Amino acid sequence: MKTRVQVCIVSLLAMVFTFSVGQISTFAADDDIICKEGDVCRQKATFLPLRALPRALSNIFDEPKEGAKVTASNVKAFFPLYVFERKDIDLSDAANPKGWYRIGSSVSDPIGWMQARDILEWKQALVVSYTHPGTGDERRNPVIMYDSLDKLKKLVESDKRKEDAKTVYEGLKATPVKVPDGVVTAEPQRFVDIEEKFYVLPVLKFEEVDIFDEETRYLQLAAAIPKERGDEDSPDTLKNKKFAEQAAQKETTQGTDAKNLGVDIKFVLDVTGSMGPYIERTKKAIMRVATEVSKIDTRVSYGLIGYSDQFKNLTPELVDETGFEQVISGITAAGGGDHQEEVFAGVREAIQSDWNENTFRVMIIVGDASSHPMGHPMNLTGMGEEELRIQADQNNIMVFAIHLKDPRTSPDHPVAETQLRMLGKNPGAQIESYIPIKADDVDEFEKSVKTLAGTLSGIIGDIRKGKTTVEEKTVEKFTEAGSEASEKTAEMVKDAVDAALVRYLGAAASPPKDITAWVLDRDIAEPDIRSLEVRVLVKKRDLNDLIQALDQVLKAVKRSELTSQKFFDALQGVVASSTKGEKVDFSTAEKLADSGLMPSWIASLPYKSAILNMTNEIFESISADERAKLETDVESKLNLYRDVNENTSLWIALDERDAKIDHVYPLSLDALP
Repeated sequence: MKTRVQVCIVSLLAMVFTFSVGQISTFAADDDIICKEGDVCRQKATFLPLRALPRALSNIFDEPKEGAKVTASNVKAFFPLYVFERKDIDLSDAANPKGWYRIGSSVSDPIGWMQARDILEWKQALVVSYTHPGTGDERRNPVIMYDSLDKLKKLVESDKRKEDAKTVYEGLKATPVKVPDGVVTAEPQRFVDIEEKFYVLPVLKFEEVDIFDEETRYLQLAAAIPKERGDEDSPDTLKNKKFAEQAAQKETTQGTDAKNLGVDIKFVLDVTGSMGPYIERTKKAIMRVATEVSKIDTRVSYGLIGYSDQFKNLTPELVDETGFEQVISGITAAGGGDHQEEVFAGVREAIQSDWNENTFRVMIIVGDASSHPMGHPMNLTGMGEEELRIQADQNNIMVFAIHLKDPRTSPDHPVAETQLRMLGKNPGAQIESYIPIKADDVDEFEKSVKTLAGTLSGIIGDIRKGKTTVEEKTVEKFTEAGSEASEKTAEMVKDAVDAALVRYLGAAASPPKDITAWVLDRDIAEPDIRSLEVRVLVKKRDLNDLIQALDQVLKAVKRSELTSQKFFDALQGVVASSTKGEKVDFSTAEKLADSGLMPSWIASLPYKSAILNMTNEIFESISADERAKLETDVESKLNLYRDVNENTSLWIALDERDAKIDHVYPLSLDALP
């Protein structure tokens, strides 16, 4: 019997992937599609129905021919449809695909025909998104899109690849743009962040490349933007002057609200007894920073979360310098049992609590101890540093971690450093924003915090004046000469803000749409740099089903450890007691993915997963430590999903007619179970 989880999945939006090394299986070729009269087309490899996504402003016709009657107009964009027939399909002309698809909203009900130019065939539901391009000399080149695989191969597999690629890149930067033979379009010079400006790049086909050290692939992509459709006669190719000009434009404040850009700074502060010897100096340092920064810039807001074995948000709403002084003056050091504290709980509260719009969001962690790790009974978040870093990325928060290293607690230093370095991995930055300082050297601490906040404020002031790069003189202005901590802090702030600025200013750019083309998934000149990354576009209803299924898996893992039951036997008991009489039969399942418990979309995805491949034999063979890690991994992912599910600001409507349960979020592949 199918579970409710399976039944709910039938009409889901196909999962959207970007590309991940070693985690994607092969595509079905065109001749791997079976279309039989009276049945939905299916993929030979998986026997899954062939799905397709309509573009915006598309029509359904009664017959597959020019002049046919329109039976439905303005079809719901990106709503999943099933393919029953493919007639005269020709995708050789990237800008103008030809042919017709007979489509339906269910696997048993064809309702009409759509033109190939109005629809995206969705075989294995893979999509790519652009990676953060990096900054300075480490910045990667933009993705180039070719009209044929042969022309792309000629460049990539040339004996003079680097020189030839350089010529192509220089041509794309020229004014006017010099379009090389075979190039259809290109990624804009500015970074288009998929979480800020959503776009869809479905992968239609791919082919392995075996000439580089890193796993590399040729990808055939389609390109689309929800709710937008270009002129049929002028898609976003480089021959389209308007698109070419905006794609060639470098970072600019034009099209942004940079003149009103603010700064939100939240301190996440250890207030336990171990901080007693320096808590007053810490408070004075933070307060002095707030006072001095506010003299320069009044568009700075502050927050403070104190943590020990618990946490308290002392600024549920962000405050100005005067309000911050009142808040911080009441802080006293007290409490704490074991040396580890609830750093993660403080970080999570900082991420999820109040932030202003159009600000650079900054979190400064200050503490002398590691956090209770995932699986510890005093861990309040049910998550580890990796999940919290994902959440910081989702909310565009730069994290700086100041580690006060007390020699009396040296065994804890490596644990704390690992956690804090991960939290300080700001996207696009070259170095982790981790600042170790001797705990008794409060002067160095004061200089570091002053440099951090002052430099941030100075840089934002420059951006408001239209500057698009971090200037050395601004950094030097707030750097204490001769202070190692201040100098390292200045370097980290410049690095992190450079990367954040690339992301912020890229909001004015538009990725190409209405295009089909071939690309390489890495920088052609520097193939060790990945240009495309993996995400999963998950519907809210999809995530709800995954939460329900993983919750049952987690309970089964715990029950099996307690009772020595086989994993599937324990899972059978959990499912039987939690689905109101509906049962799943695990007797014939070789692995969890075959059991019917997991939602069909996650079970059919072409990526490797320890939990989906779990069998009784594997579960019995792993050690107690490995089982504990499995449990904490599942639980941390589950809690991450719950937080994502509750954060309404993250969810996107692909079509204005979508119900909230059908809104989507581009979940990182790293966050899959």
